[in-house]
Amino acid sequence: MKKILCLIDALGTGGAERQMIGLVRFLRMKGYKTDLVTYLHQDSHALLQSFSDLNYCTLKTGKSRWSKIQTVKKYIKENGKFDYIIAYKDGPAVISCILKLLGASFKLIVSERNTNLNINNNDRLKFFLYRFADYVVPNSFSQSIFIKDNFPYLLNKIVTITNFTDTDYFLPSKKTRFAPIKILTVARVAKQKNVLNYLEAIKRIKDAGYNVKFEWYGNIQINEDDYGKEVINRQKELQIEDMISFYPATNDILFHYQSCDIFCLPSIYEGFPNVICEAMSCAKPIVCSRVCDNSNIVHEGVNGLLFDPYSVDNMVEQIIKIISISSDELISYGNASRRFAEEQFSKESFINKYISLFV
Repeated sequence: MKKILCLIDALGTGGAERQMIGLVRFLRMKGYKTDLVTYLHQDSHALLQSFSDLNYCTLKTGKSRWSKIQTVKKYIKENGKFDYIIAYKDGPAVISCILKLLGASFKLIVSERNTNLNINNNDRLKFFLYRFADYVVPNSFSQSIFIKDNFPYLLNKIVTITNFTDTDYFLPSKKTRFAPIKILTVARVAKQKNVLNYLEAIKRIKDAGYNVKFEWYGNIQINEDDYGKEVINRQKELQIEDMISFYPATNDILFHYQSCDIFCLPSIYEGFPNVICEAMSCAKPIVCSRVCDNSNIVHEGVNGLLFDPYSVDNMVEQIIKIISISSDELISYGNASRRFAEEQFSKESFINKYISLFV
């Protein structure tokens, strides 16, 4: 049986982290000896306590990339030969590629967890180093297309594996409508998530006289503190504190999915959005931006509505449209979401696609 090292920078409450924990657990259930390793001391202890069956450790490294490379290399040497490394997120992927460049013998799977809108110098370096990976695994079809179009030398390495959702955990609640109607967002407070346009839309919805409660769960993106302050200041300037509340990320997100009426994600871009899939699994109607893979999982007029994230007018129009439909229609949207989740986000399909790469 293959021996596998799963490498990620840290285990927070984000989507990539939850997907990595799921991957490790599923591999272990299939009989693979699998280690989970991080190297930043930012791990969520509450999250890890929920999965005490993981073979997990955080490495002690210096701040430089070279220190991280040497520490990961030492771990591999001291813990026996690994057949595969699966690296999630850019830092671990680059570290693993450099180890391959330096002569490491393991096979390497790097996973792309987001969708590029453009290419900067860090991207060029990362995709150049992907030459040393055995497989490049985007979690969205939009990112696969982007890589094929911009880095054709990676064409034969690309395998798309979309995210799984634990439909046994993310279950519908019995209550179907709240008063006032509640719209939930689960996301980092970050430019990518388009928070400022969302606030402008909420202001217009308030001025139009609609009684809606918006809730946002998520921490401010690392290195975007100024944007976080701008969001809070804009909320006050627009006088919509009574309409939208911001809360820190939480490990008890299931309760909040179940206690909302509608889920909204206004992002400018996404990979394959875990939070939309989880909300769908909880039988929630979705209203979100028409970007990347969203239109593959949110079917207009069936389980939700889509809007142009750059158009506040269109965002307002679609949010008002979904909050104005009847209770029966809202239930129908939610039932369709649950059905799609059961059909499309299977854990078994997810893990079998990874196992098919172990040759």
